[in-house]
Amino acid sequence: MNFKNIFLLIFIIFFLSACIPKQNDVKSVFQSNAANIIKYDYKRLQKLLLSFKNKLNKRNPKAYDKNLEKKITTLIKNSEKSLFLKHENTTLKEYKDYLNLAFSKEAISSRNDYLILGLYYSIYNAYDIQDGHRFTALQYSKEKLHKLHKNLQVLRWKIKVDRDTNNEYLFLTWQNNWQVELERKINNNHQITYLDIENLKYIKEEKESLLDPSNFTFEIILTQMIDNVENSLIALGEEPTNLTIGAVMFLFL
Repeated sequence: MNFKNIFLLIFIIFFLSACIPKQNDVKSVFQSNAANIIKYDYKRLQKLLLSFKNKLNKRNPKAYDKNLEKKITTLIKNSEKSLFLKHENTTLKEYKDYLNLAFSKEAISSRNDYLILGLYYSIYNAYDIQDGHRFTALQYSKEKLHKLHKNLQVLRWKIKVDRDTNNEYLFLTWQNNWQVELERKINNNHQITYLDIENLKYIKEEKESLLDPSNFTFEIILTQMIDNVENSLIALGEEPTNLTIGAVMFLFL
């Protein structure tokens, strides 16, 4: 091997040694990519929550404060935590307080607002938005994201089935209007006949049909939110936990 070939070989070895990334550098790049994935998941959750809020208020128009509607929307869009509602002269600051109040069996004014803020602040807390941009995935709390993932599953169940002290649904979501009207008659010990069913307001006015499917929009949105949190956990190398039917009946974590 002549001198030129030896020099070329040495040059190539040094060049490749300089270009090959170190193990720590590879890990850092992976963590940064994972952090971007988690950031995108949060942005997606914001959009889903706003869609959920609009549909919830439309379906339950008497259960939210019209003066707070735009404020809550702006709060979510700007990723802020500056709006705290009161209940019985107590200012609520923790997401769990909002969620528990939203699902209280007692008569609650503006129930929608408590639910949306509780849901938003639980997402805000899990993604540590108050601490600003995360450069690596290791800066996110796996424990908080697991807790959010479980709470969303609990919420998806409770919003479908929970009722107040009068046996009325706390939130109307999947139900058709004729089903709600019929159930109220049954709860009042009314003996139901087929004529009663024909005379139900939404059936009689042909706004709904007995064959209309239930509204699964709310469940779909909440499932998409759960999927986004699962995606964040997987980016952190975590295995999401799917709760059993028995587990989703517990209180929020």
